[in-house]
Amino acid sequence: MKKYRLTDQRTLLGIVSKLTTTVLQDRDTKQKFTLINPVAVNDILKSVHITIETTEPMVSKPKSLVCVLKENRVELRVKPVNPYQDDLLQVYEILIEPLERSAKRAAIEDISAYDLKMAQTADLGTVISIYGKTSIINQALNQWQIHLEQVLTNFGYFIKKVQIGFYYAADTQLMEALATSKAPYYVRDANRRIFYTDRGFYSPKKLSEIYVRSYLDSLLLSNTKSTLIFPFFANGKVLLGYFEIISNLPDLGNPVLQSNIEGPEGIGPLLSFLDQKAEEFVFQLEFAYAKDWETIIRTTPVRDISQDGRGIGMTLPKGTNIDGRPIGSPVSFQLKINSSPYTFFGSLRSLKKGDNDTTNIGLQIFQCDKPEGMSLLSTYASNLIGEAVS
Repeated sequence: MKKYRLTDQRTLLGIVSKLTTTVLQDRDTKQKFTLINPVAVNDILKSVHITIETTEPMVSKPKSLVCVLKENRVELRVKPVNPYQDDLLQVYEILIEPLERSAKRAAIEDISAYDLKMAQTADLGTVISIYGKTSIINQALNQWQIHLEQVLTNFGYFIKKVQIGFYYAADTQLMEALATSKAPYYVRDANRRIFYTDRGFYSPKKLSEIYVRSYLDSLLLSNTKSTLIFPFFANGKVLLGYFEIISNLPDLGNPVLQSNIEGPEGIGPLLSFLDQKAEEFVFQLEFAYAKDWETIIRTTPVRDISQDGRGIGMTLPKGTNIDGRPIGSPVSFQLKINSSPYTFFGSLRSLKKGDNDTTNIGLQIFQCDKPEGMSLLSTYASNLIGEAVS
């Protein structure tokens, strides 16, 4: 059965608004909820937030809310916005699955992927610890530092600079502690000595008071008022490095972080954004060192495409051998859009058995061999989904 994955803010808000008169169930606990106050939030992620209500005490925070309409099964994938507010959720994706009687409408049935290949990845941690910052890594660092500075500045942050480092070279008490804890770290205001310690952030109380005082003094000497250090990981959740975001103003120069850090446009969307960017950055490094590309299959049907074109599902026929391929393996494949071939590159995100000994795989797409490829795929996917669920 085909599923249509919707991610665009306007589309999500439109669907959620229509479900405010419908009772939805938590997919896991089966507890019933109703939705109120759907709203589009102008944060760095362009989020959609909902408030949920239930007539009984909440068993657990839902991760997925489901309902069955006349022709479709609708699933809202949600996550908390604020750890202190159980009923406020972000809808980050909606899955629409046509019921059997209407499945024939799905134009996605006719899409195939060609020349699917997978590669072995080098152990990035070993490469970096042995060779340090190679020319490939230095080039990626420069590009991503500029990219993050521009994006954050465009969304209302006052950024002095962004640095990307690796923990193999940790040579200060703070960096050694962060490497051990694998936690983020946030100095909100060096002048007023204010830190952020919720959501698993590292607390400076674990360091000596003399060291913390010296560290804050060094920040002020360089005119740094706030610093956010966010870790990133290679495959297998192996700690690799960190994004260090530095500002001359408190709270990264963002008035929302200063006034309402746990609000809908506060630290939560920023962390989610950095998590996405960290994943994409690590892929770029892994892809640069990928080797031994192997053809898995020449052609295979596409099962679903996300609305933003960055997620794709495929069904591999019986006998396709991808056993032992770890999640995160680099992948490449071709799609024909408007009769022209485009090669997309990404990583393996899920792998499970399907019907009749087939194998269902999910891929995350990060780049294309042609500059316009990613935007074309997004438009293509949106049009397909619009035709299928209209």
